Amino acid sequence: MYYVIQALEGIKNKHFVSYSVHKYKSSKKNNTIIFEFGAKPNIKRKWAAKDEIILLTQDKQYFLSFLKKLKSTEESYLKKIDEHEQKIEALFLELKDEMHTQFSNMKNDKNIPSLLKDI
Repeated sequence: MYYVIQALEGIKNKHFVSYSVHKYKSSKKNNTIIFEFGAKPNIKRKWAAKDEIILLTQDKQYFLSFLKKLKSTEESYLKKIDEHEQKIEALFLELKDEMHTQFSNMKNDKNIPSLLKDI
């Protein structure tokens, strides 16, 4: 059995996937690795760019320990990101309230030269 960790790009909250395969095919002339899942006659193949593969090993214990470290790092940063997103959302709400207050003050101020009062 082979164990694989593959980097993902462009996905906000997911940075890697991990899986096990029975067989893989690769060539120095090609930039992809073909991973085979399942058994005959239902073999499924998945192509992956070599530079996306972070780990390809037969050492299950190393795979699991490295995977645990990656998950811990990802969870830690996603928690921090979530906390900051909540703070940003609160700031947007504060901005919205402040802007509505400013708009209201402007509309109700008799000293502002606005043509809206006459229409």
